[in-house]
Amino acid sequence: MEDFEGLLCTHWGHWSELEMRRLPRVALQAGQVRLRVRHAGVGHALSLLVAGKYQRKPPLPFTPGTEVAGEIIEVAPDVDHLAPGQRVMAALDWGGYAEEAVVTAATVYPVPDVVALAHAAALPITSGTVWAALSWRARLEPGETLLVHGAAGALGSAAVQIGRLMGARVVATASTAAKREAALRLGAEQALPADGQILPGAFKDAYPAGADVVFDPVGGDLFDASLRCAGQGARLLTVGYASGRIPQVPANILLVKNLSVMGFNYGQYIGWGLHDERQRHAPRVREAMDAVLAAVVTGAMLPPAITQYRFEHWREAVDATMSRRAIGKVILDL
Repeated sequence: MEDFEGLLCTHWGHWSELEMRRLPRVALQAGQVRLRVRHAGVGHALSLLVAGKYQRKPPLPFTPGTEVAGEIIEVAPDVDHLAPGQRVMAALDWGGYAEEAVVTAATVYPVPDVVALAHAAALPITSGTVWAALSWRARLEPGETLLVHGAAGALGSAAVQIGRLMGARVVATASTAAKREAALRLGAEQALPADGQILPGAFKDAYPAGADVVFDPVGGDLFDASLRCAGQGARLLTVGYASGRIPQVPANILLVKNLSVMGFNYGQYIGWGLHDERQRHAPRVREAMDAVLAAVVTGAMLPPAITQYRFEHWREAVDATMSRRAIGKVILDL
């Protein structure tokens, strides 16, 4: 087809101002792949991206969407490791909320037949972020205690599973009983209420030595509580601020407990940094993707927790993400 349906951001504003349009097909450039998008992931960063407040600004107009799964339609002549018809998942700069998308071949990953594409759409960035943060940055070790905030959300639910896969003792926090039950089903040893006032006491009662690693995509009061939950020499990963408040760190607590607060930006590895370094990091990222897929294929890790919406219901899907109602990754089915 010469054109296709997709969402378009024509100006910086609220995500609800996105428009469904017919979009023209563009020619492939060197190193690119054209995909038939079957499923696309929805994340909190969408609201910042379309408001022009994210770390990077796509050129207007643009189609949002950075995490997809589908089939390859076409490859550029210089791409020799991928072929039309392959089932793949991909991390995009943008463009995923459309029936077709063009993406660099460096961030396209084949998907085994036994993995559903809807689940695969939650892997390239969501599980990639978690794997890289826990392994490359925090260097999580078997037997350590990992505290995961937002454990029923997209990143948090992946952190519960991947932390357990890496041999850690996983303790989850979540805001409702249903979300805490979901975290336990994914492998958390214990699930505690996401209440910054009572969490430190409850956590220290159960784990007197404190957490070795904290995975925090929420920020705000939970980050403050994490400083009290942390044990000596702990590593605190700050990967997002779904609460809406970016926390400040009192340096004296870092000194007393020998703590490390680690920022982690997965975008740096897939071309979203100040300089595009995706080619440099591609082998390492591909190893992480292979490890995640292998864990799902062998059953060592459950498929990602997802909540699916039809494409025409994209407003409900985004609202469920922004309001933090959904369990797991919200996926648009195209």
